[in-house]
Amino acid sequence: MKLTEIIRKYNCKVYTPTLLKEKEINYGFCSDLMSDALMIMNSVDNPKILEETILITGLMTNQSVRTAEMLDVDVVLLVRGKIPSLKVVDLAIDSKVILMSTEHTMFNTSGMMYQDGIKGITYNQQW
Repeated sequence: MKLTEIIRKYNCKVYTPTLLKEKEINYGFCSDLMSDALMIMNSVDNPKILEETILITGLMTNQSVRTAEMLDVDVVLLVRGKIPSLKVVDLAIDSKVILMSTEHTMFNTSGMMYQDGIKGITYNQQW
C-alpha cells in the first residue's frame, strides 16, 4: 500500500511533510514498548522489509523516533490522536523519520491495515 494511501485512508496528520516521499508500506508493527520493537524487529533478516515497515505506537516521545532510526524504519504512526511535541518533531526531521498521527486506536489501525494487505512482523520469523 502506498504511504499516500495510508495518509488519506486513515486521515493521518503528517508532522514532517518535507520528508514525505512515495513509498510502499507492506509491513507493520505495533508497540508502546520500544524494547519489544527492538527485540522483534531486530530478528528480521531482510533489510528490505524494514524499508517497507510502519511502526505504529501510542508513544509520542523521542524514544519512538530513536527506535525507528535504530531499526532503519522511516515511518512512525502515532495513534489515538496523539500530538508530538515540537522537540520530537524536530528530532524526526533530523533523523529523517516521517512522523504522523491518526485518531484511530492502535487496535483498529492495525486491523484496518491488515485488512488492506499490510503484513505483520512476528518474532524470529524467517522471510
